[in-house]
Amino acid sequence: MAQIPRFDSKDSLSWARTVSAPQNLKKFRLDLLTRRGWCTVLGGAALIFLAYILGRHEMMALGTGLIALVLVSWLLVLRLRNSSTLTRTLLSPNPVVGDITRVQLSCADQATVQEGLPEEFGPGPEFTGPGGSTYELVFRNRGFHLVGPAKQILADPLGLIYGLVDTGQATPIPVCAQIHPLERFAALGEKMLTGDARFSRSTTADYYDVATREYQQGDSIRQVHWKATARQGKLMVRQENHVATAQALLVLDRTFEHWHSNGADLRLSIPQGEKPALQSSRRFETALSLACSIGQRYASNGYQLLFRDLSGEQLLDATSASLSGASARSGFEDFHSASAQMSLSAPSTVVPGAEILGEELRKLLQGLPDEPVIMILGEIHSTQAAWLATLSRSVRHVELFLLVSHPERYQEMQHILSHTGWKVHCLAANTNIDDLWSRS
Repeated sequence: MAQIPRFDSKDSLSWARTVSAPQNLKKFRLDLLTRRGWCTVLGGAALIFLAYILGRHEMMALGTGLIALVLVSWLLVLRLRNSSTLTRTLLSPNPVVGDITRVQLSCADQATVQEGLPEEFGPGPEFTGPGGSTYELVFRNRGFHLVGPAKQILADPLGLIYGLVDTGQATPIPVCAQIHPLERFAALGEKMLTGDARFSRSTTADYYDVATREYQQGDSIRQVHWKATARQGKLMVRQENHVATAQALLVLDRTFEHWHSNGADLRLSIPQGEKPALQSSRRFETALSLACSIGQRYASNGYQLLFRDLSGEQLLDATSASLSGASARSGFEDFHSASAQMSLSAPSTVVPGAEILGEELRKLLQGLPDEPVIMILGEIHSTQAAWLATLSRSVRHVELFLLVSHPERYQEMQHILSHTGWKVHCLAANTNIDDLWSRS
C-alpha cells in the first residue's frame, strides 16, 4: 500500500516557489506555452522576417508552418481539455491545529489533476483520472483555510504546451484551536463529583414516595432510586428530584489592546476563506488554546460551561437546556468549533478604566459565588488588577491566567493578586502549555 503523502505548513521553506507568469499572458492563456513553444514561435517569426527581406517563399512557408503548429497545439489543448468533475471530501472530522487532517480528491473524467493547496503547503499531489488521491495536511494556524481550486495539467505530445488551469471549486476547511491533554493536572475538575457539585430539589416528597422513571443515558448515578429499582427489577431514577447543577464559568479576554500592547507581540492573520483575515497575535492564540484545553477537561468531568468575554457577551450562540454530561460535552464542542472564527474586539481609542469587567459579567459572577471561574486575560494595568482583586470578597474559586510578554515586569501585579486567595498564573507569551501542567 502506497504511503499517503503529508503536507505540513511548517515546511514552507523546504520547497522552491515557481515564478508566476505575467498577468497579461495568463489572461489569454499564453502562459501555457513552454520554452520550446516560445522558441518555435520566435523561430517562425524570424523566418518570416528573413523571407520578406530576401524574397524567399520557401522560408515564408516554413516560418508560417512553425507558428501554425504552435497555434494548432495551443487551440487543441484548450479545446479538448475536460471540464473535470471533481469531488473533495474531508475525511477527518473537526480538524484541529497540529493534528493530521485527511482529505480525498477524486476526478470522474480522464484528466491529469494537481491539487491546489494553500501557499504555505507547497505544490499539491498529482494523479490521473478517473481516480483520486488521498493526502494529509497539518495546519499550524486555526481559521478557515481554502483548499483548491485544483488544477488540470494540460500538455501536448510535442512539448510545446504545458501548464495548469484551474478546475473545480475551492473548499474552506475549518481548523479549530489546538487542544492540549490535561489529564496530569489534578487541580481541574476533581471536585465535580466528590461533593462540591451541588444539587437542587424540585420536590419535597419523601424518598419512598416520589415519581420515578427508567434510567436514561446521561442521568446521574445520584438520581438512582434503589428501592424502586429493587421493586421493578430494572434501574429506576427519581424524576425531577436531584438535578445536577454543577457549572463553571470560563472568561476569555478578547480586548484588542490587551493582546497587541507592544512591538514584542508577534502578529498573525487568521484566514477566513473568502472573507478578510482576522487579526490576532501569538499570545492570543496561546490563550485560546489554553481556554479550549481547560474547557475540554471541565466538560469531560460533567461541568456545564458558560463561555463569556470581559463584557459578559457569550462566546458561542448555542445554548443547552440540559445539564447532563452529554450536554456539557456538546456545549464545549460548540465553543471549540467556534474557535475557528474567534476574533478580537475592534481596536478602541477610549482610555481604559480600572473596571475591566462589564456589568453583565459582574452580575453573572455574583450568581456563581462557589462555582469554579477560569479567567484568561491579556496584559492589564495595576489599577485594573487592584479592582479585579476586590471581587475576591464574593467570588472565591477563581483560576486566573495572565498571558504577558514580559512576566518579570508584573511583580507588583502578582503581589496585589496574591492576597485574593485565587490561584494566579503569570505566563510568558511563549509558554508551552504541556510544560505548565507537568509543573503543576
